[in-house]
Order: sequence, then C-alpha cells, then structure tokens
Amino acid sequence: MNNDLSSYFEDPEFKDILAKYEGMVENHTPTYFDAEELTDIAEYYASQGDERKAEDAIDFALRLHPTNTDALVFKSRSLCIRGQLDEAYRVMNLIEDPSDREVQFLKADLLIEERRMEEAEAIYDELAKSEDESLEVLLDIFMTYMDANQMEYASKWLERIHAKGYNVHNSQKYRDALCDFCMTFGQPEKATEAFHLSLDEQPYSIPHWNGLAKCHLAQNDIEKAHEAIDFSLAIDENNLEALEVKGFCHLQNQNYEEALAIFLRLLPDAKAPSRIYALIVKCYLDMEMATEAKDTCLEWLKKCPQMTGFEKSEVFSYIALCYFNLQQPEEGMRYIDAALDLEPYFRGAILQKGMLYLQLQENKKAENLFQKVLDISPDYEQSEILYNIANCYFFLNMYPETIEWCKKITAGYPDEQMEALYLIACSHYGMFDIESCLKQLTEIWNISNHQFEDDYLNDKRFKHMFTNIAIMSKNNRQKEQ
Repeated sequence: MNNDLSSYFEDPEFKDILAKYEGMVENHTPTYFDAEELTDIAEYYASQGDERKAEDAIDFALRLHPTNTDALVFKSRSLCIRGQLDEAYRVMNLIEDPSDREVQFLKADLLIEERRMEEAEAIYDELAKSEDESLEVLLDIFMTYMDANQMEYASKWLERIHAKGYNVHNSQKYRDALCDFCMTFGQPEKATEAFHLSLDEQPYSIPHWNGLAKCHLAQNDIEKAHEAIDFSLAIDENNLEALEVKGFCHLQNQNYEEALAIFLRLLPDAKAPSRIYALIVKCYLDMEMATEAKDTCLEWLKKCPQMTGFEKSEVFSYIALCYFNLQQPEEGMRYIDAALDLEPYFRGAILQKGMLYLQLQENKKAENLFQKVLDISPDYEQSEILYNIANCYFFLNMYPETIEWCKKITAGYPDEQMEALYLIACSHYGMFDIESCLKQLTEIWNISNHQFEDDYLNDKRFKHMFTNIAIMSKNNRQKEQ
C-alpha cells in the first residue's frame, strides 16, 4: 500500500539517490537505478504535487525494468487517478504475478473508481482473510476507502478493526484512524478525546498537536486552536503544517495581515503550492486588495504549470472574481469563459458568470445562469447558492433584488436563515428605509435570544449599519432626556 514515506524522504540515503537522479536529468547523462529507487523517487515527486516529474521517473523505471511490479502498480494507479481507466487496466494486466498483494489492492482501487463496490469488497475480504485480519491489512483497506472518500465503507472497516479488540485506549493506530475518519467526514468533536489520549502518551508529537488544532478549528473554537498550534510551534517553530494551521487561525479571526505574512513565508517551501496560493488570494480578496489577488493568480499559473484542467479553471475563476471586484466585467468575462471551456459544469464559474452579467447590466442572462446553477446543484447546497446570489446583488447595491433572493432562503430554509436576515436588514438600511431595517433587526434580536452575534457585528458589510444605528439610538435617548 501507499505507506507514509515522508520520513524516508528525509533520509540522507534517499537524498543522495534523488540528487544522483536529478543530476542525470539535468546533465542528460544515462545512469543506472534500481526499480525500487526510481519508484521511491516517483513517490517523492507525487508527494510534492509534481505529477510530471513523477511520471518521468516512473517511465524511466519502466524503460530499465519493464516487468517490475511496483513500477507497473504506480503507473497504473497514476492513470487511474487521471481518469484513464482503460489504460490503467492495460498496464495492470502487464504485471506477471496478479496474486501479488499490491496488485490486488490496485485492482480494488480500479473497481472503486468504477463504483463496482461489491467486487472491490470481495477482493478486500479475501485479502483480510489471507493475512488473518491483521491490523495492518485492515488499516490499509480502511485507508483505501478514506482516499476514495467512501464514508460508508470506511466506517464498516473501522468497525471491523474495533471488533478485533482495538480501541482508543489500547491502540495508537486505531486512534489515528478514528481521528482521520472523524476529521474527514465532519465529526471533529468525536476526535477530540482521541487526540488528547494520544498527546497524554506523546506530549511532544507535533502531528497530534496539529491534528488537535485542526479539530478545534473545525469546531470554530479559534482560541483553543491557537493554544494547540502554539504547542506545536514551541516544539518546532519552523514546522510547515503548524505554521499553515496558525495562518488558518488568523484567517478565521479576520487577522488578514498576520495570516498573509505566514502564507507568504510558507510559499517558497510549500509541498502543495496551489493550496498556499489559494490562501494568499483569499487574504488579498478579504483585505479588498483585488489587484494584488489578481497578480498572485497570474503568478500561480506561471509557477504551477502542471495543474490539472480543473485546477486551472479554479484559478481562472479567481481572476474573474478579482475583475468583478475591480468593476471590470469585460476582463472578468474573458477569464470566466476560459474556466468554463475547461470545466463546462463548474458550478462556481457558472455562478460567477452570472455575477459578471449583472455587472454588465444584462440581468436576464444573469438570472438564467443563477437558475441553471440551482437546477444542477444538490438539495443540500441550495440555500448556500441562494445566499451567494443574494450577496452578489447586495455587492452591486441592488437591494430590492437582494431582499427577494434572501426571502427564498427564509421561506424555504428557516434553519439556515440568519445570514439572510442580516442581509435583508442591511439592504433596507442601504435603501434608507430605517423603519424596515429596525423592524428586521428586532426580529433577529428576538429569535437570537436578545443578542446580535459578534460575527455579524464585525462583518464589514454590516458594521457601518450597526455603528450608525447605535449613534442614532444614542442621539434619540439624549433628545428624550
């Protein structure tokens, strides 16, 4: 299976092999390598997100060792990840020993990719039996389903591990698996106890402090997330993962300058630079620095040329958003069309094209695209999409339309209406209809147990409204006195 090789990649022996390989590539000097060495090099490049170099390394391995099982497994799995299933099967069928453990896992991977779950399960059941249901094989199967984002099957194999007698109190590996499951599938509160148990045994474990911080971050407990990540940084102030989580904490607290400083520091050494670029762009946009965000996106495209089509479409959509914020819809339309050329059903890009049409005052075209997004989106995303549409109208000071879209949320999704209610109140304020604004705020006050939440009081969209209403209220009280 895909064992964690990160510690091996730091080994001097591997670094020597990597330097020898990179010297060969740079100087065009043919050099012999074992298949295992080249497969490890391909794994290293894959871990760095450099698919092209990983492919080059494994192709070189197959030229030297055309029947090597590990190299063929890597090649087939890479093709599978890229969606080239027919080619992945062709490469897998070249393997001389189809009963090899890694080949069986590969075959199950391909079946999962085709959603042939019962056939994959049959292979895993046989593998588990052949290894006496050892913890290692059960965890490998569990992680395969985790990698495939198959919650139902991952849960089944986690329960199977538990049934073998492993639990949070007697197995570190089980605790780590449980935490991985809970954090992946949105159950961070269940992971808290396991992280604390791990830290009781390994108080200097940076991965577990980082995990606990992410757990608190997922529960929006920013103060505890800061505390946990500060323990990590006290152990190693240069730990990249800890610094990234620290940046996230600042981002959640709207400390954009602090977050930006961390992300810019991380960028040169980032294993996944696209993720860091995305965070930098978010910081600039939240700081209303659209030009800097746009320039960062253009650098992103230049520095990460091996991005997939979908990744490029996301960057194009970010650039389009920058031009939207800069009130330059014609330029934005050019980039959003490029995004949709790559990914025609990219819902975020379709929504953004509608936003740009609004800015161009082509309202009917915008409405048609907004409806298209709603039509092709699952039910659980409907209220979020409605809110994004309403927020777009609000950004363009189209207050009656903002209220109209917000009312679709309050009518259809009362449990998710709070943001829409604040947006309605601020829309009335934008129209100088103070009476309706106060009426709406009174409704919010009553359903929120007589309070306005800090997140909304400090929201840059609403802060001016609350400030002025507080001044008006103070003046009215003084007049009454």
